[in-house]
Amino acid sequence: MQTTRGAVKKAKAFILVLSVALAGCQTQMRMLETSGDLRVEPSTVAGANYVVHMRNTLDFGYNPDDKANRDRIALGYLKTQCPAGRIVKESVIATGTYGLGRPAKVYSLYVSC
Repeated sequence: MQTTRGAVKKAKAFILVLSVALAGCQTQMRMLETSGDLRVEPSTVAGANYVVHMRNTLDFGYNPDDKANRDRIALGYLKTQCPAGRIVKESVIATGTYGLGRPAKVYSLYVSC
């Protein structure tokens, strides 16, 4: 009896943590979009349907200079339009430096559905 209760409590805790994490990801993407750090448009490059442009501004839980993080954000953002999306190309444009000397960049990720 005690073991079953413990398992149920652990399952409830896991679901709660997972829900909070997913809500955080959605909020993070909305913040990136409204701040102008994330922009999506149809691609003009052969083999790609969309291009996702991301500025490398830092935010809590978001590091656009990390390739895996960029890919996750871009594919997650396009999940409804492009459920089987994959990154087919990426380009980087240096746009100067931020106030503390960190290089400013815009990453363009080309996504094929």
